[in-house]
Amino acid sequence: MAAAVVANRANDGRAVVLAPYVPGTAPGKFRGANPVSRFSPYIKPFTLTSASQFRSPAPPALDSAAYATDFNEVKSLGGTVSSSRTAEQLEVARFHTEPPPVFLTRNFGRFARTTDGIPEAARLMAIIYVGFSDASNACFEAKYFYEAWRPLSAIPLADTDNNAATAADATWTPVVPTPNHPEYPAAHSCTAGALGELLRQYYGTRSVTFTLNSLVTNTTRTYTSTDALADEVTMARIWGGMHFRYSTLAGAELGRASANYTMQNNFAAR
Repeated sequence: MAAAVVANRANDGRAVVLAPYVPGTAPGKFRGANPVSRFSPYIKPFTLTSASQFRSPAPPALDSAAYATDFNEVKSLGGTVSSSRTAEQLEVARFHTEPPPVFLTRNFGRFARTTDGIPEAARLMAIIYVGFSDASNACFEAKYFYEAWRPLSAIPLADTDNNAATAADATWTPVVPTPNHPEYPAAHSCTAGALGELLRQYYGTRSVTFTLNSLVTNTTRTYTSTDALADEVTMARIWGGMHFRYSTLAGAELGRASANYTMQNNFAAR
């Protein structure tokens, strides 16, 4: 079986050779050099028809009221210097900054240990990893389609966004490091939304209690519903200065849609 899986994934697109990345210069465009995971949109999905199947709608226009509202929220709450953010909010932001490959692999194993026997543990792990992988790649497809700038660029360059309700601050920096890939939609929200939907359909209820721990904060957090993680991540990425609220909400919605498709078409109820 393992050999068949490896053979099936041969030439799955992740080895694609891409031209050097050219950062954007127009208002709203991502500024990072050599961003990560550019190959993700080219990976053949496990279950989706294409990585673009559930692409998020376009983010708010830079001159819109919606953009200004979310801009000013992250400017206030997510900066290195903030009189609005609480110590608890900063800890939640930091909790979700452990590198995903380590954080997720360790914590996903917790779900396997709740099942009755090895076969069911294997099935649940397949659901989580397949659904998570497709949602993540779908998220990065949208990211590189829109190539939206991060708050770390948007706030210092706000005098170029043609929005009277935003003000530039050349000294603003995010309180935690910003990952080097485009902003919209938020990847942590994509995957948290996907995990929540996978668990909801697997257990048949939103009332699922689970814990995750982070080696960044050396703390463990408990969630009592399948939506709770995505709700927390929505705020964590704002408090950390990495994302606008509209991006976290769009990411969670993409993740849920992708996970729903995965479950409905590949992991029917037993």
